[in-house]
Amino acid sequence: MKKKRMVTALLTTAMVFGAVPTAFAADNITVTVDGQKVSFGDQQPVNINGRVMVPVRAVAEKMGWDVEWFTYYGNTVVDGQFQQEHDIVLKNIVKKSDTYWAGYQTNINIEHQTRSSRIDGKTPYQTKEAPVTVPIATINGRTLLGIRDIAECTYSDIKWDSASQTVQITTKPVEQFPKYSDVLEYANIREGDTKRLQTESEEVNLKDKEKQQETTQMDESNYADEVIRLVNEEREKVSVSSLALDSTLAKAAQIRAKEITQAWGHTRPNGKDFRTVVYEVDNSYETKSISENISSWYSPETAVNGWMNSTKGHKENMLNTKWKYAGVGHEGSHWVIMFSD
Repeated sequence: MKKKRMVTALLTTAMVFGAVPTAFAADNITVTVDGQKVSFGDQQPVNINGRVMVPVRAVAEKMGWDVEWFTYYGNTVVDGQFQQEHDIVLKNIVKKSDTYWAGYQTNINIEHQTRSSRIDGKTPYQTKEAPVTVPIATINGRTLLGIRDIAECTYSDIKWDSASQTVQITTKPVEQFPKYSDVLEYANIREGDTKRLQTESEEVNLKDKEKQQETTQMDESNYADEVIRLVNEEREKVSVSSLALDSTLAKAAQIRAKEITQAWGHTRPNGKDFRTVVYEVDNSYETKSISENISSWYSPETAVNGWMNSTKGHKENMLNTKWKYAGVGHEGSHWVIMFSD
């Protein structure tokens, strides 16, 4: 089981310049972003089999994207233990506050060499996980991606000047990114844009809207119950027995919800495996199998829908016939559901 990769993801396709019989020397390749040369430090771009590979951070940050690395426990099990996996994450944040962010995210999984992307809009959009086109390279301890991968996943244009051996990247204003208006609408909803809400229906006055919101809004104290109810609905659809609320798992999940605001992933801020939080609450659970899903959606519905639409094992984890008990925790927009047998 993997984290929600907010999750959401990095498109990787490498730049093919045609048949190149020999690789250029590293210092012969220049990369520019909007006419400005990119400085690469100790690891210069290289041409591998006709594909220019570069350290991702130097290029992406020059283009105005944030670069993050996530380490977490994935689906691969060796000798009964989940194995660590690593993601490179690029983010272009349009708007954010303490409880949300709206924008664009691309992820690439190093171990599985897969890619996916996500747009945080009023209707969240996430591509299906797919293999990368060009294998990721590791040189001198640095992770290199195809230069065209980076350009494509950041919605930029790219040109190769063979005479000067220069890769020219031209960025686009964020306003020209796909679904930009959808992203802004999502941000406005989260910020409580009452003017936008009022224009949705001129026939409904403000008092009627407020009354409707009051009757439909869920008390946060019922969030955990609602998540488990929604999960059990999905389990019922495939004839899997319902999960029962477990107080130990609920306490542990609440601790984990706060922890993932500090360190996203299935590794705790202290470096320990996520299961240890359950053992700290009740050491009798050391004999049980424990699993968890995490996400950073806004509501119980979006959290469960996000897990159900995930290609990272979240859905399979929720519908696993092995689990009999569950507990839910949430902190702001961060959600954790923990399972045990």
